[in-house]
Amino acid sequence: MIFHGARAIIGGYNISLKRGQYSVSSIWVQNGPPTQLNSIQAGIGFHPSIYGDSQLRLIGHWTADGHLKTGCYTHACPGFVQVNPNKKFALGAVQSPVSPIGTQDKWVLIVKIKQDQFTGHWWLIVEKEEIRVGYWPKTLFTHLSNGASLIRFGGETYAPPNMDNPPMGTGRLPQEGFKYSGFMGLLDIIDSKYNEIEVKRSEIKKYSDANSKCYDLRYTGYQGTQYRQAFLYGGPGGSSCGI
Repeated sequence: MIFHGARAIIGGYNISLKRGQYSVSSIWVQNGPPTQLNSIQAGIGFHPSIYGDSQLRLIGHWTADGHLKTGCYTHACPGFVQVNPNKKFALGAVQSPVSPIGTQDKWVLIVKIKQDQFTGHWWLIVEKEEIRVGYWPKTLFTHLSNGASLIRFGGETYAPPNMDNPPMGTGRLPQEGFKYSGFMGLLDIIDSKYNEIEVKRSEIKKYSDANSKCYDLRYTGYQGTQYRQAFLYGGPGGSSCGI
């Protein structure tokens, strides 16, 4: 199956990270075998090693060879073409105000990655107004130049070997419910005919590579008209997340 993009609404929160750690909540579009993996990632997250702080920012990442020689976050290497002059909608821009943990009111950002039907470029589009931030040129990629074979929604963290794994989402587990956990909703994919359609529950697969006390995922299907297909995710991290 071929996809030409995806969209989601992502809740944003304040969490604290150290240099060397990162924690992101995003959409991935991918194609190709592991050593030739073409991947684009876009969403929101924290990356103190790049920005020197723990502020929530608009993030993007790409690779054309499974991170062997190509790829980077935001503008750390050539690739992404920024077209929107508004600094609020630039890769790396601080996103605010974020949501207080423990409230039903959520600060959210709508994020879409969409391949242009005519140029083949992959666009980063945000908010209800469909603001075009910029694009990753088709020429960066081999397998993604004709579309994606896999769409992923969720969170990702990293810490070096001498450091605990950082929090993800709100830093609370999804079992604590919507008021306390990170969430993503309005999950859509852009199909082979460039139609934007809601994901089907039967086609969603849960995946986690960490101890469930560190991070977890809770997906129970349709959540009503406000968030439609949605899930809760995240957790506090810790020292034994890969066990």
